[in-house]
Amino acid sequence: METQTPPDGSGKTAAGPAQAGTDEICQRCGRAGAGCGAQLPALYAYWNARRRGRRFPARADIDPLDLAPWLANIFLVEVDPRGTPRFRYRLSGTAVDEIHGQTLTGKSPADIRTPEVARIVEEQYEAVLARPQPRCDRLTLLGDDGRVWSYERLILPLSSDDATPDMFLCGIYRVPPSGRPG
Repeated sequence: METQTPPDGSGKTAAGPAQAGTDEICQRCGRAGAGCGAQLPALYAYWNARRRGRRFPARADIDPLDLAPWLANIFLVEVDPRGTPRFRYRLSGTAVDEIHGQTLTGKSPADIRTPEVARIVEEQYEAVLARPQPRCDRLTLLGDDGRVWSYERLILPLSSDDATPDMFLCGIYRVPPSGRPG
């Protein structure tokens, strides 16, 4: 699995209540929409608009009807600070389930991938908790069919108290060798 970091290599991104431009997430990823097209930047813009000057929107601020353009490619991850597992998939779209070869809903990362991949995914989620801000990654996975697949995934924190993320709204798109979303 590979993670794409910003061009400066710092892995750091800007955070805070300031409203960002719609291309900011592409600048964070360093790929400028080269793989995901406009889908992830548009999802980021939606999330950003729902913040309404706050650090994070709450789950209640997200209207499922507004998510129609991304519905097949989004998933919600519930964060339980005391739970084992700490991260559980609350819901997943059909394209997300297709990527994983099973439904994610109700499962943890350990339930859907190898222990090594589950550890990496959980570390990425932990990184968002440690530095609460959006995160965009380029992921490369070896499929069950032996083929290498690339994806771009965006993790957007949600928080009921505007301080600690308790859920992630995520989008994921397959990026074929051409670099265009699949």
